[in-house]
Amino acid sequence: MANSPYSKENVRKGILHYLLGRGLAGIAGFATVILLVRFMDVQSYAGFTALTGLIALSGILAGLGLERAISRYVPEARLERSAKELGQFIWRITAVKLVAALVVCGVFYLFWQPILRLFSDVHLTNFPLALACFVIAETLFQHFSSVFQALLKQKALTRILTVQWLGRLIMIMWAIFADKAISLEESLLVMALPEILGVLVFALVLTQYLGQLNVEQQAEHLLEKVEKLTDVQQANTTNWPDWNAIARMASHNYGFTLLAAPPQGYFMKMLAAIFLPTQMVAAYGFFISIAERVRQYIPLHLLYSLIEPVMIGNYIQNRSFSILNQRCQLLYKSNLILLIPIMAWILAAGTFIIASLTGGKYHEYSWLLALVMLQLTVGSHVVLLQLILNSVGASQLLVKSGFYALIGMAIFLVVALNIHLHLLVVAPLVFSLVCNAYIIHALNRDGYPYQLSRQLFLGATASGVIASCIVYAAMHQSLITSPNTYLLTIISGALIGLIYFACLYFFKAIRADELLLVKSILTKKGI
Repeated sequence: MANSPYSKENVRKGILHYLLGRGLAGIAGFATVILLVRFMDVQSYAGFTALTGLIALSGILAGLGLERAISRYVPEARLERSAKELGQFIWRITAVKLVAALVVCGVFYLFWQPILRLFSDVHLTNFPLALACFVIAETLFQHFSSVFQALLKQKALTRILTVQWLGRLIMIMWAIFADKAISLEESLLVMALPEILGVLVFALVLTQYLGQLNVEQQAEHLLEKVEKLTDVQQANTTNWPDWNAIARMASHNYGFTLLAAPPQGYFMKMLAAIFLPTQMVAAYGFFISIAERVRQYIPLHLLYSLIEPVMIGNYIQNRSFSILNQRCQLLYKSNLILLIPIMAWILAAGTFIIASLTGGKYHEYSWLLALVMLQLTVGSHVVLLQLILNSVGASQLLVKSGFYALIGMAIFLVVALNIHLHLLVVAPLVFSLVCNAYIIHALNRDGYPYQLSRQLFLGATASGVIASCIVYAAMHQSLITSPNTYLLTIISGALIGLIYFACLYFFKAIRADELLLVKSILTKKGI
């Protein structure tokens, strides 16, 4: 199909806009997190942490697992169905999600007082309208984002993402100049109103796009295209889409999403808000926000939607598990090369980094930020194993691993709550470790010899340990001194980077054939 919207060139352009959108939204999102933590008092930010966790959970509940249906059926409709059928499918899914979001808001309204008793730092006697707006806007914004990605309308999505985050920054600056402080309810409005505007823009742009597509389809008079479109429509008009198949797909995805919810950041923020002191709740929520920003830019997560079909297609073609294993090792190495120096930097100069970001708050909890980053590192390997399971057709192992990992996490939480409350923040790491162990054992048992490269871990990990120890010793032996925390943060970060990558070269942790493979992927000829 010469003019296919999913042609190689359009995919390449979509990736470029995707990266640009992630970059701009990431910068604006990071600035938003920093400004909120600086201009909200500790108790308000702790309440904000609890409510954003609740909002994220509500988005999962209202999503009903329909994201897979979007990515599966929208491209099919764009290529083989009429604009009318495509529009009907999208708007029906939109209506279902809107109703689900309203139901979730209704449940929150009815049980608001019990919710307040759970979260002692949330001092909003009446159910805030801003919270309902945020729940609905977040649900629909994520839905339309999935639709635009499935349509490969990444350029429009990038612009809307940028407007969303710039709107939040403008509102924060307005609140700061108005009274120099941001209350809990104001913070919800800051997050919700630009997202509502984004949803309205999404709906307007989508309506215009479907209208233009309908006109283009009606104007096509090339015989072969008209006959092909007509034949497909006449044969399948009454049978598309198969809503029973969509319901099955959504229920499986929904079940696994709920199973894997407890170790996620949004759930842990709520758990922390229930059991931990206010200062630690605020710090933990801030650190999870930082980790979520970092996660968006590590290679495996950044391009997962692109990497997964390519890896699966390659495996189906050659059926070589050793090649799949080798390439997955390279993907994880790219994660480690970015995440280990970040952890080394936090361990060596965490108090200065956090003080610089927060204006002097939460620096005594630098160990907690290192723990959150360690969880991100171990958890990203679960994502890698998920890719492998999808490639070899053994995704049922992922559900089983999630079940056993959830049991392990629950046992750990019971023990932790009886020993020391602060230990509950280790629970997500326990979940990821059990998940990793079960999947690796099951793969080897089923004839897929997955083995982690010793060179991968020894080279990357030893480089991080050496860099962290040298910089830590230099800072605590007064070899690096300055009254300016910003300057100390920059100097320590630069030294960590130099020492780390010098050690990578010394340990030969990156091979020439790996660099050639990455080059072949990035170049146009390689793709």
